[in-house]
Amino acid sequence: MGTTFYMLMGMLAVAMLVPFIALYAISRARQKDYATHIRIQTWLFWTCMLGVVILEVQIRIAGGSGSLVANGTYARAPFFKPLMAAHIVGSVLTYVIWALQLIVASRRKNTIGAWTPRYLAMHKRLGCATIAGLFYTAITAFMVCMFAFFL
Repeated sequence: MGTTFYMLMGMLAVAMLVPFIALYAISRARQKDYATHIRIQTWLFWTCMLGVVILEVQIRIAGGSGSLVANGTYARAPFFKPLMAAHIVGSVLTYVIWALQLIVASRRKNTIGAWTPRYLAMHKRLGCATIAGLFYTAITAFMVCMFAFFL
């Protein structure tokens, strides 16, 4: 087992924890502890982004995702490529929504009157979409790893 495999497993562990940490951050916002909510969400996003970039670079160095899963029993199964594509698309969409949330919220943070009921409703909806996406990413990452490396 090489470095890339261990990095994949590390990122899988992170992906499995992230939705729960994000839910904790939301609980802080519900308790009106907005500073902690902002700090956790920002730290979590940038930690995940750094992990994804490092993992992607390592995967490319190792020869790409195809070379990593080539020895897996299910690598050539008809459902594996669509599962992998669904994981990638869902993950990218989740991170785009999350990034937009952080950018817009940080720009509005110090603006008087920026936290309108309409904006807060949108922020909550996009937050729910982000949490759902984080769970989706964790579940599909787990499935991809199971089919690629353990079954």
